[in-house]
Amino acid sequence: MSDRIRMSIFLAVVAVVTVLALLQGLAAEGTQRVLLLTLAALGVASLLLWTTGVRSKARRNS
Repeated sequence: MSDRIRMSIFLAVVAVVTVLALLQGLAAEGTQRVLLLTLAALGVASLLLWTTGVRSKARRNS
């Protein structure tokens, strides 16, 4: 499976999970805590994307 396909799948999963978590959190907790947790989760997801991109670029350059 190519890196581009993996990235597309990962982004789709992150988008779906973010929307579901946001809806569930808004129903359970209220807005302030949920937005903070959602931003933290998106930060972690972007860090994972960056790490994957750096690793795949290093693998191609080897």
